[in-house]
Amino acid sequence: MHNKMTQPPDREPESPLDPAGNYENAELFSEVLSVLNKNELPLLGQDIFRRTQPQLDRTDTKPVVGEPMYGSYHVLFPLTFYTGLCWLVKIPTNGTADKWDDISASSLVAEAKTMQFLKRETTIPLPDVLDFSSTTQNALRCPYILLSYISGVPLYDVWFGHRLSGDDLEVNRARRTRALKSIASAMIQLGNFSFRTSGSLIFASDGSPLGTGPLRRVDQKAILDRWFVHQDPADDPIYASYAASSDPKAYYTFMVDQHPPEKSFQKGLVALLRQLISWVPEPSGTDRFVLTHPDFDIQNFIVSEDGDLRGIIDWDGVAAVPRTIGNAKYPGWLTRDWDPAMYGHLESMEQGIEPDGAWEDSPPCLADYRQVYKSAIAKCQRDDSSVDLCRMSLITDNLLIAADDPRCRSEILRDITRRIWNRAGQGSELDFVELITTFAENNVDISVMNALQLGFNVLLTEEGL
Repeated sequence: MHNKMTQPPDREPESPLDPAGNYENAELFSEVLSVLNKNELPLLGQDIFRRTQPQLDRTDTKPVVGEPMYGSYHVLFPLTFYTGLCWLVKIPTNGTADKWDDISASSLVAEAKTMQFLKRETTIPLPDVLDFSSTTQNALRCPYILLSYISGVPLYDVWFGHRLSGDDLEVNRARRTRALKSIASAMIQLGNFSFRTSGSLIFASDGSPLGTGPLRRVDQKAILDRWFVHQDPADDPIYASYAASSDPKAYYTFMVDQHPPEKSFQKGLVALLRQLISWVPEPSGTDRFVLTHPDFDIQNFIVSEDGDLRGIIDWDGVAAVPRTIGNAKYPGWLTRDWDPAMYGHLESMEQGIEPDGAWEDSPPCLADYRQVYKSAIAKCQRDDSSVDLCRMSLITDNLLIAADDPRCRSEILRDITRRIWNRAGQGSELDFVELITTFAENNVDISVMNALQLGFNVLLTEEGL
C-alpha cells in the first residue's frame, strides 16, 4: 500500500494506551459501526480469555471495552482484562453485509492464518491471532480478527527523535541503525517461504501452506475515478482481485492492464513503464515469488525507545510477490526521494523548522541509511543470489508504485528516465515529453531504446544509490 506521508503516519494501533488511532477517520467507519453489535465485544473477549487462560478460575473475566481507534482501513476496539492483559478486536471498514464479499473474506482468512503460521515458524515479532471470523454472520455482525497488542513506541517517533524529542544525533543514529538491523533480520526470515506463483496463501487443515490463490489489491485508479470522474466523495477502499500467476511481470502490470489508458500521453507513459519492467532481471535457481509484508512502511513497526524491534503490524494483504519487490527490498521510508510526487522534504527541515506535516530525511541521509539496510540484509542472507534484490528494489519498488498509482506515474518515470539517460553516457539532454510521444506512437528509435536499456542496466547495478 502506497501512502502519502504528508502527516505523521497513521498505523493500526496496537495498544489501548496508544493514541495513534485518531477520530479524523471516524466518518469512514460510520456504516460498519452502525451494524456492529458492541455489546458482544466483551463477551467475545471473555470467551477467548477463558479458553486461553483456563488456569485463572475466576468469574470476573469480562474485559473493559475502550474507545475505538482508527487505522486506514480498520477500526480497533481495545479489550482490557483485570490482569492487565490487553487485546484488540480489528474490524474492516467494509465489514457490512452489503459490502463484504468473497475476496475480502478470503483475504481476512489468509491474513489471520499467515500470521499464525509465521508466529509458529519464525521469530518475527507480530501480534498473536487469538480468534477470527471471515463472515458477517456472527455475534458481532461484522468480520473481525482478535489480536494481542504489542507495547512500544512507533518507529516514526524514534526515527525522528532528534526532531521530536531533541535526541542527540549520535544517539539517534545508533537507534536508527539498531532498528534497521532488527527489521532486516525479521524480513529475511520471510525468504524461507517461497512459491511458484504469486498470491495470498492457502492453508491445509493442519495450518501448513498448500500454495497461493487470488490476492485482493487496492485499486487506486478506481478510487481516483470515483472521486474525480464520478464525483462520489465516498472514502472506503475499492479492491480488485488478482489471480495467482507464475509470471512476475504480470504482478507489476496488473493495474495498468485493468485500466488501459485512453489519452495519448498516458499511453506513452504506460508503454515506457512496461518496457522498463520487461528489463527487470529475475533471480535464477529459485522460486520466483516470496512471502512479503504488504505495507513495508514506517507506520507498521513498533520498537523500544532504543530502537529494538518489538512488533510488525498490519499484515492485511500479506502474499507471495515477485522476489524483485519481495522480502529483501528496502523499507518504504528509505526510498521516498525516488517518488517525487509523494516526497515532502524541505530544506527548512534541516534547520529544525517543524513542517506542517511529517518530517522527512534529506536525499543524502536516505542514501546513507539505504547502505546501512543493504549491509544488514547482506549479513542476514544465506543464499548467493544472482541479483542484488535489495539494491535493485530502489528502482523496482518505484516502478510498481508507478504502475499502481496514477498520481505518481509521470514523476517517477521522469525521474528514473533522467537517471537512466545520464548513465547511458548520452551527451544531449533527453526530452521526456518527446520520448513519451514516441512510445505512444510505437516509434522509438532503436538507438534511443538501446541507450535506455544500457542506462537501466547500469542503474540497477550501481552502488551507493
